[in-house]
Amino acid sequence: MGLTGIIGFIISLVAGLFMLIGLIPFLGWLNWFTALPLSIAGAAISGIGLSKKQSGFGVAGLVISIVVFIVAVGRLYAGCGVF
Repeated sequence: MGLTGIIGFIISLVAGLFMLIGLIPFLGWLNWFTALPLSIAGAAISGIGLSKKQSGFGVAGLVISIVVFIVAVGRLYAGCGVF
């Protein structure tokens, strides 16, 4: 079991938590400062974990990071937070 896959998975879950909080009106700024950077970091770390060894945590972390990134950018776009 790869440690980097588990770390990427945990970072992705934290990014998802901040993204859910950022869906609340007037808290969309959390997506810029926490959800997007953490989702990018989680995807990178999970990708490193996948390149070393195929693990379920690495795949799950990568998928969660991508979903969090798409939803956070979509929320920012809907709230005119992206120009």
